[in-house]
Amino acid sequence: MKKLIFNIISKIIKISDNKKSLNFLAIFSFLESIIIPIPPDIFLIPITLTKRYKWFYLGIFTTFFSILGGILGYVIGMYFWDLIGMKIVNFYDAHHHIDYIRNLFNKYGWVVILIAGFSPIPYKIFTVSSGMMGYSFIVFLLCSLISRGLRFISLTFLVNKYGEKSIKLAEKHFLKFTIILSFMIIIFVFLIF
Repeated sequence: MKKLIFNIISKIIKISDNKKSLNFLAIFSFLESIIIPIPPDIFLIPITLTKRYKWFYLGIFTTFFSILGGILGYVIGMYFWDLIGMKIVNFYDAHHHIDYIRNLFNKYGWVVILIAGFSPIPYKIFTVSSGMMGYSFIVFLLCSLISRGLRFISLTFLVNKYGEKSIKLAEKHFLKFTIILSFMIIIFVFLIF
């Protein structure tokens, strides 16, 4: 899967300077928070490479549309669970994870959303689950803003700073980086509260 994603990134670099690339990034970031299994990073990295001077804007842009999609995922979970939410969960064959996610929410609360928004854990499962469990919308929104913002802005910063090398760094260390940063977030949260 990782190799496939980085092959897609190299192909997207060729078309990412297109004027419509931001429209595509917006739609993809939005839908990834609900149903698409591939993270928007594979589009964000090449677009940032071609528009390095806009790295901060691109991080904010992706965060905004990702959170909009997360809000829709939350609404689906809260009001349309039986109609749409279960179909999304079944699509990912994640119905056996519902009790596990419920236990995570009960035990760790909003920390789960922070980690899911930043890490490789599918954010969409937590957007829909947050709504299904009636988790506080304001807390969901704040955690999503922090975690998605941190993820996408740090990614565009690294791409701006290291250019093409950032793709090799991400390919080699992406999982390690997200796990370490997730643990740092957990430690930070527990130190504060």
